[in-house]
Amino acid sequence: MSASEQKIKEYLRANQRIILATTDGEGSPDVRILGGYGMEEYTVYFSTTKNSSKNNQLNENKNTAVLFQHDNQYISRYFNVTLYGVAVLLDKNSEYEKGKDIIVNKNPNIKITKETHNIYKIIPQKLKVLDFGEPTAEDRVTILSFTN
Repeated sequence: MSASEQKIKEYLRANQRIILATTDGEGSPDVRILGGYGMEEYTVYFSTTKNSSKNNQLNENKNTAVLFQHDNQYISRYFNVTLYGVAVLLDKNSEYEKGKDIIVNKNPNIKITKETHNIYKIIPQKLKVLDFGEPTAEDRVTILSFTN
């Protein structure tokens, strides 16, 4: 394994936005940038307005991917992390409030209300790290698998 778990977690914590990938009813991919997210270990929590297309897409297919990538990286030290998992809608009050607290802790300026926003958590299944700072192609990709 090239990238250490500590390096991965520090990178994830320092990230400002994520790119969320879902699929529509026909299986076509859809991606968007989100700032309303937070993390607990490798579990991602994010908010979305109730009328967004993400809600319909995640109702049809809960499999999703999240790309963590910092801006302005040099290609020789390029680093990113993709997390693959299953999105779960948090509909119980205690789960919703926990997710909201995690998101607001990451981004205190975000406005989330139960009336206007849904909160999801992504249960991680696999993490892929790409690290061009490693000397060989074999060391540049690290895969972590999770059992839930």
